[in-house]
Amino acid sequence: MSAAIVFAAAPLTPTPRLRACLANLQDAYIIAADAGATTALAFGLTPDLVIGDLDSIDESTLSHLANVQVDRFPRDKDATDGQLAIERALERQPTHLYLLGFLGGPRLDQFLANVLHLTRIGLPTTVFDERNEARLLRAHEEHTWSPEADEIVSLLPIAGDVTGVRTVGLRWPLGGETLYLGDTRGVSNEPAGEQASVRIEHGLLLLTRHFAQ
Repeated sequence: MSAAIVFAAAPLTPTPRLRACLANLQDAYIIAADAGATTALAFGLTPDLVIGDLDSIDESTLSHLANVQVDRFPRDKDATDGQLAIERALERQPTHLYLLGFLGGPRLDQFLANVLHLTRIGLPTTVFDERNEARLLRAHEEHTWSPEADEIVSLLPIAGDVTGVRTVGLRWPLGGETLYLGDTRGVSNEPAGEQASVRIEHGLLLLTRHFAQ
């Protein structure tokens, strides 16, 4: 099964960086949560499914989606539209999940809920906005990437302390150390080579990359 892309409703500009990230995912299954359909169309992508209570999607967007499956939920429900879209994507058992429109926006509660929801997703997941990229590492997982020269890397425990943190290719390395929940030691590292990697032994670690442009 190929990857799945989920668009939520937080404001998102289709920058060259984001377009490049999606360019290699032509066969991905695309789900839009409510007004996330507007963002998907802005990227030139037509959702395979639109899901949610549809309280924020505009009529012009709906008119472009006349042939797209729409699953409408009541406004009174026990999950956000974004969570509903993620759960539907997971039913297809994708190899990787890409989330856009889940960061930023005016509501802090929605932003935090979306980040914390990563703890409930049991497959590789990357969340983007225009200048940030994040993924969650679980026990015994390692992530390796080719960093950009100006990026800032932060390692944030989000569900308790994270032990056995090892990094390669970062300016301030960690060699099997512990990052404590609420402490800022892992914030604002920098790449120091053509390849970087982070591995942990136990815990849940949010790996974020911030780009200057």
